[in-house]
Amino acid sequence: MNSYTIKIEGKRIYRFLDTLVRQRIPFHKLNEENNFCVLEVTMEDFERIKKLHTTYQITVVKRRGLPYILYLWKKKKIFLGSVLFAFFLLTFFSYIIFDIQVIHTDKQLRDIIYADLKECGLEKYHFKINYETKEKIRNKILEKEKEIIEWLEIEEIGTTYQVKVIPRVQKKEEEALKPRSVVAKKSGMILSIEATTGEVVVQKNQYVEKGQELITGIIKNKEEVKALVPATGKVYAEVWYQVNMVLPLKYEEEERTGKEKKVFEIHFLNNDFSLFDFSPYAVSHREEQVLWKHPLLPFQVTYTKKEEVQVKRIAYDEGNLLEKVEPLAFSKLKEQLGEDISILDRKVLKKSSKLGKIEIELFFKVKEDITEYRMIDENSISSSQGEES
Repeated sequence: MNSYTIKIEGKRIYRFLDTLVRQRIPFHKLNEENNFCVLEVTMEDFERIKKLHTTYQITVVKRRGLPYILYLWKKKKIFLGSVLFAFFLLTFFSYIIFDIQVIHTDKQLRDIIYADLKECGLEKYHFKINYETKEKIRNKILEKEKEIIEWLEIEEIGTTYQVKVIPRVQKKEEEALKPRSVVAKKSGMILSIEATTGEVVVQKNQYVEKGQELITGIIKNKEEVKALVPATGKVYAEVWYQVNMVLPLKYEEEERTGKEKKVFEIHFLNNDFSLFDFSPYAVSHREEQVLWKHPLLPFQVTYTKKEEVQVKRIAYDEGNLLEKVEPLAFSKLKEQLGEDISILDRKVLKKSSKLGKIEIELFFKVKEDITEYRMIDENSISSSQGEES
């Protein structure tokens, strides 16, 4: 409520109250003595009281709402103005790029990426870009430099863009031309064979052992070696795996909502105070950039990026067990084998629960690339040919 608490002083104080009644100025009487009284009036009625011609002394005791804000601004406007200006500057500068770092040891590669970023408009002392623009720049550079770059990521860290890059591994031409065979890097049943050069020596649906030759680089005619070639191709096989999982019967799962914001925070001891954050997230992921830190006291000011997270409480049961566990087990396989695999079949071998946990054994049939190269020893081939002759 916008109001004033005022103290009226003078003789025969009741006469002043009568004047207020005649002027139809409402008031709430808080206290009254012989020669003074304390009233509470609204902001508008206080302005009317100030215009009255009276000999009584009127003193403001307390202000509430807008009157208090205006009074505070009038008394401390230089300080408050400085704070607001500093806040504006911090906010403004938080949208400026002050540094771009390309993370790689190869200076030539770094210079190429810096030039590409500049060409795309990503430079120091320019405004930050949104996620969509960042992805467009990333894809444009990947397409332009596809001969030398395998992977590139642009990450925003405070007022810095950190660019991580992995160069494409160029196979040495002379190494690729050496005679070799394609062998199985693990045991399994052949599903498909794609041979570019060399001679296929196994068949589809044939079980092969680890190290067994699949596509040979030794070209023969009636047991006579006619040529040695670099066999090339890709062989997919059905491979079997058993995955053991131990999981809690009840667990919490975090899911990002897509909402994010940036706020200033004050950290003192173990307490965090957000400035101007009127609707804080219940749970969030945080990235903090320290703006100022006291050299001795546990006190610092940070500019914090918050991403809202929803926490879901999930319990395993017979109905959703395989549905929930299978993706986790398959992810575990992908960590070991790589992304180029797919599930052909899966089966629960064993499951049990005790002490609030569930133990489960799963059997997977996986389609996997089992291609591996083995160099051909030309000297041993020549020696065996000589002995036969």
